[in-house]
Amino acid sequence: MTKVRIGMKSYVINLKTSIDRRQYMEKLLKPYNDFLDVNFIEAVDGRILSDKELNEIWNQDGTYNEYGRYMKGGEIGVALSQRKCYEEIIKNRDDMALIFEDDVVFKDGVDLRKVLDTLKIILQTNEPTIILLSGSYWFTKTLKITDTNYKLASVFEAMGAMSYLVNQSAARIMLNMKKVYLADDWYSWKRKGVNVYALHPHIAGDMDLFSSVIVSGYEGLRRKNLPLLNKLRAYYRGVIRYFLGMIGKWEPRSVEYIRII
Repeated sequence: MTKVRIGMKSYVINLKTSIDRRQYMEKLLKPYNDFLDVNFIEAVDGRILSDKELNEIWNQDGTYNEYGRYMKGGEIGVALSQRKCYEEIIKNRDDMALIFEDDVVFKDGVDLRKVLDTLKIILQTNEPTIILLSGSYWFTKTLKITDTNYKLASVFEAMGAMSYLVNQSAARIMLNMKKVYLADDWYSWKRKGVNVYALHPHIAGDMDLFSSVIVSGYEGLRRKNLPLLNKLRAYYRGVIRYFLGMIGKWEPRSVEYIRII
């Protein structure tokens, strides 16, 4: 009897109407079908929802308190789409999973199987843990990963959620958090007890390959509108990011060596 190999569970967030992106991701991930169990998650398109509908499904007052502004429909759609992945992880009792947005690209020459086989050992813990595979992050220290050319970076803050690994413990925490936070507010996940790491150097990124996007016009914080404590925290984060960048502890998003299929 042939033994069926079950690969690492992978969730790809994709709008139902974005057929071109689904086809792209199917082609991108096809070479890895022998060790990735790929599942498509229908994304939430917050852009088509009215303000009333958005207020019914999202805590906009809480968002304003955190960011000094309300989240746009597209941003809420991205956050809810990520939450759908966490729901699947819990429902399916996945020990861990790989989450992709549907415009991810990989650096050329990456041995994805070897990278994931190594990282899943790190994720086999009860400690809530996330490992980012993309760039655009500030880090405090790194630890060499045995038998690889990579290091594991301790993330201070990061941008983007296009490609990352998450274990079940982390998914439970993130799913139980109030519907307030941006999908890639990794700093806030850390404050809630999630260990956030990143692969250094990174192996994945995103490219503006398609005309349709779930979210556009990201604005970040509006410090002037924040309560005093949150305003002070925002300035603290900015200062630490600045100094980490000055001493070379910033991993930029690169596109020069990314392979597009």
